[in-house]
Amino acid sequence: KYGLAVTGFVHPDRVLTNSGARAGDVLILTKPIGIGVLTSAMKADLCDEETVQLAMRLMTTLNKSARDVMVRHRVHACTDVTGFGLLGHSYEMASGSGVTIRLHGATLPLMDEARNMAEMGIIPAGAYRNMDYVKPHLTVLPTAQQVFLDLAADPQTSGGLLVALPREDAEPLLRELQTFAPWSAIVGEVSELRATALEFD
Repeated sequence: KYGLAVTGFVHPDRVLTNSGARAGDVLILTKPIGIGVLTSAMKADLCDEETVQLAMRLMTTLNKSARDVMVRHRVHACTDVTGFGLLGHSYEMASGSGVTIRLHGATLPLMDEARNMAEMGIIPAGAYRNMDYVKPHLTVLPTAQQVFLDLAADPQTSGGLLVALPREDAEPLLRELQTFAPWSAIVGEVSELRATALEFD
């Protein structure tokens, strides 16, 4: 077994948690999703070299630059997207904040080839576990497409930041992110708590 601990200092007024999202916020994701699907495809030699290199580059890109830009804006909540997938981490944010988060499948930034591979049925086992975890707290709307739902559950390695902030601050943040995180996109919004903590359309 292998473990790590990280220690440091932060001003009490500048602590960002995954439990501060507010109704009216929008959600920005700073990296594309689909790495679990693509690494599964790589094991079966189904990815070309360009896709492999892109996946490696994204997994080795730190979130530091996105963080440095993000803290200049009125961010209410933030978390990184890792093994629980976008669905799992969104549910944790919604649950901790006492709100409902709606994710929009059609706006999700996807890694090249991830959609094609997912449509072929190349879904890692972790995605099914993630879906089982959130299912009791998830409303899937009739407009949702299964492939986007599968990818939202895909476990990520070194995924991007999921940022909740006021709608009027979203476009300025996106403009700053474009120079080094061009996949950054608005992927959902926050509302008062409804029937479930998580919705997907």
